[in-house]
Amino acid sequence: MTRATWIVLALAALPLAACAGDGDPVDDGTLTFRTGEFTVPIGDSFTCFYTDVVSPRELSVKGASGGQGLGGHHIIAYYAEEPRPVGYHECTDEEMTNLKQIAGSAGEEGEGPLALRDDLALKVPAGKQFVLQAHYINVTDAPMTVSDWVTLELLEPEQVYAYVNYFVTHDETFEIPPSSSYQSTTYCTVQRDLDVVLTLGHMHEDGRQYKLEIVDELGASMQTLRDDTWQPSFTSHPPVTYYPVTAPLRIPAGTRLRQTCDWDNTTSRTVLFPREMCLAFMYYFPGEGDDIVCDMARQ
Repeated sequence: MTRATWIVLALAALPLAACAGDGDPVDDGTLTFRTGEFTVPIGDSFTCFYTDVVSPRELSVKGASGGQGLGGHHIIAYYAEEPRPVGYHECTDEEMTNLKQIAGSAGEEGEGPLALRDDLALKVPAGKQFVLQAHYINVTDAPMTVSDWVTLELLEPEQVYAYVNYFVTHDETFEIPPSSSYQSTTYCTVQRDLDVVLTLGHMHEDGRQYKLEIVDELGASMQTLRDDTWQPSFTSHPPVTYYPVTAPLRIPAGTRLRQTCDWDNTTSRTVLFPREMCLAFMYYFPGEGDDIVCDMARQ
């Protein structure tokens, strides 16, 4: 699948009723969704669940918690720009361009790594259909039956200091040779001023080092934004840096970013995206509708 599918960065016989949310629990400050049981195949799988739940009013989402089965990589809630029939299927490139990411959880259970602070929130317009995406990496030798859930934590509009949106630096150009160490270095130029309140890097289990820097035109490092010695657990729970709204990380338009990812491939096959990943994920404010992907390229 293309970059658009996986940034905004599994087939089973699932009864359609299992796609619905738990009624309308918005008034208690949360909104919970459950997939019911479904089956994930061997290897990587991305399943999209179209629920029968529509946002009853404009919602302000502060964060999420959730749970998955063994091999779960993430369970994410989206809203659809254009509604589709209730049901589930393997996610496609075309439909992912119709979805706007809200929040989710990574791994078997816990708070999502993108929880917001300082009364910041992400806006969900009224009348939008909720969609879930479950990503699994099944390394066993047989399909598995699992059941996922995700709960969105809400704020009242009057509680929101500002709304945020996503800024992502994404490299899908790498090819990690079998039984080899490999490094991928790419660059992009930021196109607008950003006030960033959260940063994290993202790789999978083969990752060894993630680094993101601000560099000058000659490639000399001016500032290191992230330099993470990778651990397998970081796949679902990466190190996160928060910046307060009173002192955000300011990234001016024209800033040149350099992203470097190192891996050790211990398998006998070439590893490609999305089995491995190399990206940074940030929240910036104010942002009410503009997801930004910084196009990474080799020098």
